[in-house]
Amino acid sequence: MKNEKQIKKIINDLIKKEARAEAILILSKASDTQMREFLTYYSEDKGNICCMVLDSIKVHLVKNGQMTMGEDDYFGAPMWDDFGVSMD
Repeated sequence: MKNEKQIKKIINDLIKKEARAEAILILSKASDTQMREFLTYYSEDKGNICCMVLDSIKVHLVKNGQMTMGEDDYFGAPMWDDFGVSMD
């Protein structure tokens, strides 16, 4: 992962301690485009959107078989799932 030290600092700033390892794992598997999107929202001080980006990346990773969704995971179940909105 590029700029691993910077990413860990950002994650520590944005994400609660219990969810940090998952966030780092997600970003380690993110495409360059996804990472740029995450960093752009962080630079714009939009922490909530950064979390939505993490959700979106995780959903795509799960759909592609690169990650699994655990019952106690913090990311990957976006709020719009509750409303029956499909991301396909």
